Amino acid sequence: MLVLLAASLCGAQTEAENLIEAGHWKRARAIVEANARQSHDALTQFLLSQIHNAFGDRESPLPLAEKAVALDGNIAKYHRQVAEVTGVMAQHAGFLQQILLARRFRHEIDTALSLDARDVQGLRDLMEYYLLAPGIVGGDKDKAREIAARIARVDAVQGYLAQARLAEVAGELSHEEAMLRKAVETGPSHYRARVALAAFLLSHGNGEAARQEAAVAEKIDSTRVDAYAVTAAANARLGHVSELESLVGTAEKQVPDDLSPYFRAAEVLLATGQELERAQRYLRRYMAAEPEGNAPSLSDARAKLEQVLAKTRSVTGTRASVSGTSASVPGKRASVTGTRASPSGTHASLSETSASRAPD
Repeated sequence: MLVLLAASLCGAQTEAENLIEAGHWKRARAIVEANARQSHDALTQFLLSQIHNAFGDRESPLPLAEKAVALDGNIAKYHRQVAEVTGVMAQHAGFLQQILLARRFRHEIDTALSLDARDVQGLRDLMEYYLLAPGIVGGDKDKAREIAARIARVDAVQGYLAQARLAEVAGELSHEEAMLRKAVETGPSHYRARVALAAFLLSHGNGEAARQEAAVAEKIDSTRVDAYAVTAAANARLGHVSELESLVGTAEKQVPDDLSPYFRAAEVLLATGQELERAQRYLRRYMAAEPEGNAPSLSDARAKLEQVLAKTRSVTGTRASVSGTSASVPGKRASVTGTRASPSGTHASLSETSASRAPD
C-alpha cells in the first residue's frame, strides 16, 4: 500500500500503472490484489477496475470505478475510468441502453477533462466518441478533428496518431500512413508509434517493411510483446519459418506472461493455409497458459484451433481434437478484439473505449 500511496501523492505513476502501460497486466494484478487485501483506497479501486476489465470481467469494473470516484472525486483518471467502463458495457447493450450509457460516458469524460484538460487518454476517448457515436447521442466528426488538434497541442506524437486514426476511419490509407510516419519521425523512440506503423504496413501487404519497423520497436523495449506479435505475423505471412520459430521462442523468453506471438502467427498461417501443423502447435501452446490481459481469449484460440483442424482434415483426411489443450482460468474472458487483441494496438469503437487499455 505504501508504494502505491507514495507514488500517487507525488503525482507519479505507480509501479502497477507502469506495468499496465507496458501491457503487463498479470504482474500488475499481483501487486494490486496484494495491496487490496490491506487497503480499499481510491487508487486501488481504480486499478482493480482496469485489471478486472482487461481479464474479461463484465460485472465488477463499473462498481470499482464508481467507488474510486466516491472516495476521491477530484482525480481525472477515476472519472475517465467510469466513462471507459460504460463504453465497454455499451458493446453488449441494446439500443436504448446504449443511449443511456452514452450520456453517462459524456458526463464522466467531460468531468475528467474539466479536472485535467491535458489528459491525452481522456482526449482520445472523447475523440473516439465523436468519431463513432451516432448523431443522436452527439457523434460529430468535425468535433473529433477538433479534439485531435487538442491532442497535438499536448503531445505531438499522439497528435499524429490521432490524425492517423481519423484517416483510418475515413478510409484514407495514404494519409493514415503519412501520419503514422510523421509520428515515428517526431518520436523515433516512441514504442507504440513504431508498432502502429509496423502493424499498418503488415495489414497492407508490406511484410518486410513491417518486420523492419517492428525490429526497431523491439530494440526500443524488448520487454513488451506487441512488436514481437507483429514480427511473428510478418514472418508467417512471408513464409520465413525458421525465423518465425526463433522469434516466438525469443518472445516467450522476453515476455513469458504473454504468448500472443504464437496466436498471431497461427492466425496468419491459418489464413494462408500454410504450415497448418505448426499453426495447431502454436495455438495449443497459447492455450496452455492463462492469456494476458487484453490478449485474445481462450475461446478465441479454441475457435481458431477448430478452424485449423477443419482445414487440416480437408487436406489430409485425418481427425484431431481440440480437447485437453486449455489452461484452467478462473472466471470468464470475453473476446477483446479491438484492444490488445490486435498487435497494432488499433482503436476502439464508441463502445470500446479503453477501460482496460494500456495508455498510448
